[in-house]
Amino acid sequence: MNNDLLPEQSYSIAHHSASSADSKPSSQLETTETPQLLPPESIRPLKILFITPQGKKDEDSNQKALFAMGIGILVSITPKQHQIELVDELFGDKIHYQGDYDLVAITTRTLNATRAYEIADKFRQHGKKVVLGGVHASFNYEEAIAHCDAVVHGEAENLWTTVLQDVAQGTLKPHYDSRDFPPVEQTPGLDYERIFNASKRGKVDVRKSIPIYTTRGCPYSCSFCVTPNFTGKLYRIQEPEAIKNQIEQAKRVFFQKTRLGKKPWFMFTDENFGVNKKKMWEILEAIKECDINFSTFISINFLEDAKTVRLLVEAGCVMVLVGFESINEETLKAYGKTRQNSVEKFTKIIENCRKAGLCVQGNFLVNPAIDTYEDMDAVLAFVRDNHIVMPIYSLLTPYPGTALYLEYKEKGLIVDEDWDKYTAQNLIVRCDKYDPLEYQINFLQHYLAMYSRRTIVGRVWHNPIKLITLITSILFRKNLQDQLKSVKLGKRQPVAQPRPVPVSLQTSHKD
Repeated sequence: MNNDLLPEQSYSIAHHSASSADSKPSSQLETTETPQLLPPESIRPLKILFITPQGKKDEDSNQKALFAMGIGILVSITPKQHQIELVDELFGDKIHYQGDYDLVAITTRTLNATRAYEIADKFRQHGKKVVLGGVHASFNYEEAIAHCDAVVHGEAENLWTTVLQDVAQGTLKPHYDSRDFPPVEQTPGLDYERIFNASKRGKVDVRKSIPIYTTRGCPYSCSFCVTPNFTGKLYRIQEPEAIKNQIEQAKRVFFQKTRLGKKPWFMFTDENFGVNKKKMWEILEAIKECDINFSTFISINFLEDAKTVRLLVEAGCVMVLVGFESINEETLKAYGKTRQNSVEKFTKIIENCRKAGLCVQGNFLVNPAIDTYEDMDAVLAFVRDNHIVMPIYSLLTPYPGTALYLEYKEKGLIVDEDWDKYTAQNLIVRCDKYDPLEYQINFLQHYLAMYSRRTIVGRVWHNPIKLITLITSILFRKNLQDQLKSVKLGKRQPVAQPRPVPVSLQTSHKD
């Protein structure tokens, strides 16, 4: 799955990832000795501020969960004596830099890293201790440490108590690496009541999604995805009863019924919900009793199974996000996705899902080194013909922490490392086959065509969740119109790249 829109939702990096010691900063190559921990409840109370920054080019049409999942985990595992406050810029929360905080913890994704650094710098100017974590800081230690007192690298469950003890004792260290602590083999549930009390969100109706996760990690190794090196390949699953209890608590503290709907909307943030089919079935049977609607990420191959689709629908799943990436088999091979699929197979699966009451949302990638304008036409036709709900179309963006980033960095194929542009809507890799500006415009025109009036009408007509499909399509259309206008006016043009000399003009030299 995603690029910065989806894989960087998570906050952690697993010990079981492909990362090696060489990826640590030079000062951290030696394994540090875990300090002697005091009983967590004996640590003096701290006032902790958690911040979710908004990227400067983060689009308003992006789906926003009520809180960042990584921050939700940290709030849930923080000992009870500590006072917690949440600020989420995605919802317009204001930051009070003069606040009396013992610790400011900021989560980072690549697209909001620049803003995170600005916030961190300002708090440090006010004498506050600042910790940066999240996927971007984890893979960019030297860059991040220049803006904070400490960088948290990886899954935080088994190191967070150490961080808090060090803050309380005035011994905060510059780097806390999950690989220096015991691996996280069991993942904790979310304490929705504590998250609600710490956040500035009130109760919400069906228009806002409540995040939850049932599994963590993904065993697959797609080169463009950060998950293998971030949440890792170890697939960990919460028990069905624990998931059910969290859903019921979240409903009680966060949701209010209105004329718009009686069922809350949950966003399952699992990297891939369907890896363990038997466990997935058990989870779906358990949450069937919770009376909710939800969306989730899943591989399309799991949707070939009629029982899986039936159980998804019976449990309340109304939409699945599928990472098609491409409908071109050669392109899929380049991304490390070697499944034997075809447009005909995809079409049959989508139609069977729709008949069962399940909408399919698609994620597609465009690579300027591989995809031609004709390939863009083919993806557009596929989206229209199959009435894909809320298609996400992304320009290939090698994010730090992915195998693709390392490959492109080594080959000199990344031409722009302005992190603000890492929204998957800006051309930041080499484009030798086409003029970069022309390619950027063609990409946005094809994306906008997926939200043409005719396409929206067909999408709404053929899919069961009509109101949500209509509203989100209109929002996407307006946002894409604004983006295309901005590029054409020269406000968001790609970095100028040297044009390759046509073969016909190259001079042949002999020794």
